[in-house]
Amino acid sequence: MEDPWLVLSGSNILGVIDEVEKNWIQVVGNEIEEDAIKGMGLLINLQQFSWLPSLLSKQWPDYVKEVIVKGKNRYEIICQEDVCIKRFKQRFIPGIHALARREEELLFKVYSFNKSSFYEVTKAPAIDRFV
Repeated sequence: MEDPWLVLSGSNILGVIDEVEKNWIQVVGNEIEEDAIKGMGLLINLQQFSWLPSLLSKQWPDYVKEVIVKGKNRYEIICQEDVCIKRFKQRFIPGIHALARREEELLFKVYSFNKSSFYEVTKAPAIDRFV
């Protein structure tokens, strides 16, 4: 998810924006106002796919080698070389429910280091107790 973002208005391409040294800038085109670029960048940074991979790596550094965003609600986790993925599963399942957003279903495919084995964990959306 570190690629630049294409900005469209209908089917018209307005430009491409990217985050460079923590600042959002327009790298292609010149039609987008600076405040709009900053607002779009803020919205992108607030999205779960922007912060969840880093959070997973920080939460389980001894287990997680890499987190790959496969879609808005789909993630692949590659474990460190010497990790028993079954042992990680015992920690991951309860932990992911506390870390990830509650309002949407998420699918995690957790692989061994060489991708010879894997399991899937679905974090179902929780019902908000205030509704």
